[in-house]
Amino acid sequence: MPPPGEPPRLAMPTRPPRPLSALELLRTIPDNSLGVFDDELYDELFVTRRYSFVTACFISDPAGVKQVLVDNFDNYPRVPTIRRLFEAEIGTGTLASEGETWRRHRRIATPAIDRRSVEPDAPALIRVSERRANDLARRAAAGKPIDMERVAGDMLARMLNQISTGGDDSALPMLRWLSTVPRKPRSIDMVPKPEWASKLLVRRRMEDWKAEADQKLRSLLAARREPDWAGGQDLLWRLAHARDRQTGEPLSPEETRDEAASIIAAGDATIRALTWIWYLLDLHRHVEARMHAELDEVLGDRKLKPEDVALLPYTKRVLDEVMRLYPPIPVIVRKAVKADVVCGRKVPRGAIVTVAPFLIHRHKQLWERPDVFDPDRFEDENRRKVQRFAYIPFAAGPRVCPGASASTANLMFSIITLARQFRFRLATTAPIVPFGGISLQPKGGLQMMVEKRK
Repeated sequence: MPPPGEPPRLAMPTRPPRPLSALELLRTIPDNSLGVFDDELYDELFVTRRYSFVTACFISDPAGVKQVLVDNFDNYPRVPTIRRLFEAEIGTGTLASEGETWRRHRRIATPAIDRRSVEPDAPALIRVSERRANDLARRAAAGKPIDMERVAGDMLARMLNQISTGGDDSALPMLRWLSTVPRKPRSIDMVPKPEWASKLLVRRRMEDWKAEADQKLRSLLAARREPDWAGGQDLLWRLAHARDRQTGEPLSPEETRDEAASIIAAGDATIRALTWIWYLLDLHRHVEARMHAELDEVLGDRKLKPEDVALLPYTKRVLDEVMRLYPPIPVIVRKAVKADVVCGRKVPRGAIVTVAPFLIHRHKQLWERPDVFDPDRFEDENRRKVQRFAYIPFAAGPRVCPGASASTANLMFSIITLARQFRFRLATTAPIVPFGGISLQPKGGLQMMVEKRK
């Protein structure tokens, strides 16, 4: 149980007391998409709004979430203007495609990133996290603040690199460039428009490193297609040799490049949970102490092993609660192809449908004390009370993140490794503002001091 007294006030975007106008909406989304969520949306499970010529439906009812993301999935493709932002950088990859192209890529690529495929990487991933923790210990000795978002980003980039290339350090700049995909949307990207206009107005980023990153990715894949390839069967090798289980056909070299870029770009969202956890633990020292006690009791001073994760249920509950309050993908936006009825409410053809994990995970009708950090809400008995589609940190349905299990394992390895050695304390009095882009991040980073535990 938390100590008596008022729980800490957690970082939140500005919450408008009333619905925004269409013009206010267009101005707010590029600055912070979470800033469009007004008070009513945290109170009501289904809200319909009219913005000029566009109908918008905000759906938080778990039954409605299931219908949009699972049962009637084909009726709700992603909004074309947002999809084009991905397509400009990663072509036909699953982040950028729809319809049969998406289905084919998904069938072929998913086995390359599922739990069984990445499980053999676990010992190497633990070693990566331990090396980064040792580097952090040296930085901690300097007594200067660090940006935990950058620390988390570097750690998880190296773990993703281990999975993708077997740990080829020359690939890191390419991975880091892909972590910036897509670029920040502009107001014009949010305006509904015909497909031809969407294609015309989405500009490609022309930084020098795009060409270098593209060339590097292509060369890594080409090397893995060579008959004399002597490296391991890493993610890029698996993609280069993957086959459609229905037709036996592979992806073309161009499609393989696009899909590899898509999977690597999607990995960026995982960084966010490894950033927010230290902020929440600093505000909730009783949770931090309980998590440290579990780590010390179970692991002592011995080396972490992959199977140890299952022995640390409280630490896993902490991570689950972090992703409830600060989900890696905060907003999912779809467009209704045909008219539908969801939870007894009409969704007209062409409506913009928003299913927002950030909103759903804090909804007053779905969670007790929704703005309070309480890992015990995910204790087995309490977890059973949570409605199935009231907690969707990795989305749901056919577009659920195929690497969710791998991402969770990476997060747990990183959290365990860092928490065994360090405590992290906020090093700023400035407000921490959650920023909703494609993923959820603290605006301007997260400055913290590092304290050695042992």
